[in-house]
Amino acid sequence: MNKILVSVSQAAVVQAEQAIEGCQQCSLDASVSFARLLHSFRNYRTDDVDYILSVLAHCPSCGSEIKEDTFVKAKLLTSRSPLSVTRPPV
Repeated sequence: MNKILVSVSQAAVVQAEQAIEGCQQCSLDASVSFARLLHSFRNYRTDDVDYILSVLAHCPSCGSEIKEDTFVKAKLLTSRSPLSVTRPPV
């Protein structure tokens, strides 16, 4: 299977940075790759795409550089996002 190579714009990197709380350098809860977080904003099948950052992202907590394969802790996102956490009714 051939993969689609997607170049991620600086604006998309900034959008994704705003969706994270920390990275593998500063958070023990970092469990999602930055590429997977980027994928939550796109409409590609997960197995069909690889992302290349046009600029490196930076962790909002510690300032470390974040690449495509860096694990991050995602903030709770909207219900449309595949990374969102669904809470059971009270």
